[in-house]
Amino acid sequence: MFGGERPVGMFEAMSAEEWKGLFRMSAKQGVLAIVYEVVSQLPREMQPPRQINLRWAVSVEAIENRYDLQRRTSALLAEMFAEQGLQTVVMKGLAMGTYYPEPRHREFGDLDCFLGEGYEQANQICEQLGAKVDRGYYKDAVIRYRGLLVENHRFFLPIRGSRQMKAFERYLEGIAVGSEVRYVEDTKLIIPSPLFNALFLTMHGVNHFVSEGIKLRHILDWALLLKAEQHNIDWKEFYAWADRMHLTRFANALTAISIERFGLKVEHPDIVAASPYAERILKDCLQSDTLFNKGYSAWKGRFVQIKNRITSSWRYHKIYQKSVVVEIIRSVWAFFFERNPQL
Repeated sequence: MFGGERPVGMFEAMSAEEWKGLFRMSAKQGVLAIVYEVVSQLPREMQPPRQINLRWAVSVEAIENRYDLQRRTSALLAEMFAEQGLQTVVMKGLAMGTYYPEPRHREFGDLDCFLGEGYEQANQICEQLGAKVDRGYYKDAVIRYRGLLVENHRFFLPIRGSRQMKAFERYLEGIAVGSEVRYVEDTKLIIPSPLFNALFLTMHGVNHFVSEGIKLRHILDWALLLKAEQHNIDWKEFYAWADRMHLTRFANALTAISIERFGLKVEHPDIVAASPYAERILKDCLQSDTLFNKGYSAWKGRFVQIKNRITSSWRYHKIYQKSVVVEIIRSVWAFFFERNPQL
């Protein structure tokens, strides 16, 4: 993925239990198909036992089939939105997948999209198509259409109760679509500008990190973004906003992990390539149990997130450089007194 020889020797003499452990860890970290790209190319004598290998191959095929189905449905929606004059900007899954050698191996969960002033019009179009639209959350509407879960974002960020976050939101909305519009292959799904992807990916990652931890996939997304776009990002602008939004330590740690563990080659002189927090964040990533797909109710999820923020407060103090108590008070105040924020 990053060039160079693969360390195949590490797979020699692995026991069946070790292979099972690698399979489970890869699935938990959201990189099951990525790891199998290496495993499937190993010499026959180094590959996992037949039963594990078969299970792995079937799981990867399921990931690919799910991607194909959801990408087709996403493209269909974007086409219908475009007929009404709406631009569909995609974030996270589909956008990041374009940086992977095999996009189908970047697991695709939801379609996260942003249509700007066409937010409500898009909701109504989906309802006319028979989709269920849940407008219960201020930041995005949740749409269920033909098996696809869509998060139609009214805002990119959790802006409630924060003037600083609202300023950042306005900036991101202004740079979301670059001067040269790029699409996901032959669709109407717009890939955001490289600077937007760098800032949004970092902010999104920090939000996950402080409330529940991150997966290895978050770090791999960052590494592949840098591999493809490091010369197309205004790093002085990036670090100016990163400093302002308390994202710098997190971004630097992700870069350092990408270099030290994934073999990323950083050539741009403005990129900070070292971090004293890299190993601690990587260890936390491999040990954390995220909330994704836990099936919690909204209130249970909020309670668990608050608990996680308190029990892992070092993430706030050391990395995010904010007070966890102040942030919890701010979010509670905003929940009760600014239920429907405006920019």
